[in-house]
Amino acid sequence: MSAHQLLCSACARPVRIIVTAPHEIDGPANLHDAEIICLDVGEQCTGGLCPLGHAEPDAMVARLIRNGLPLDGMRTVRATCPACDLETEMVLYGEGHAACTVCGTPARWVMRHAEPLS
Repeated sequence: MSAHQLLCSACARPVRIIVTAPHEIDGPANLHDAEIICLDVGEQCTGGLCPLGHAEPDAMVARLIRNGLPLDGMRTVRATCPACDLETEMVLYGEGHAACTVCGTPARWVMRHAEPLS
């Protein structure tokens, strides 16, 4: 993996990216080439498709989780994942989107209310 900083045309600012190493396995398996993973995916993303990694935000966060990259700078909450039913950290991004840090499944994040501190 290699780290870089590029200008994102969607949010008009420099973002940190990771380029994964391509898989080097001979055979007929369907393996991915190198992927670009934006480390700054979040609420500031303005489009449905990342112009750098050619993926929607749900897929970009799934790449981040699948590759075991640190979630520095991302907002997380502890919640039960609706897909794997485990209580885990959920990464919050976009407008009301969340992803499980265990299975990577995207979900809608809804905050029903906040209670005052005593």
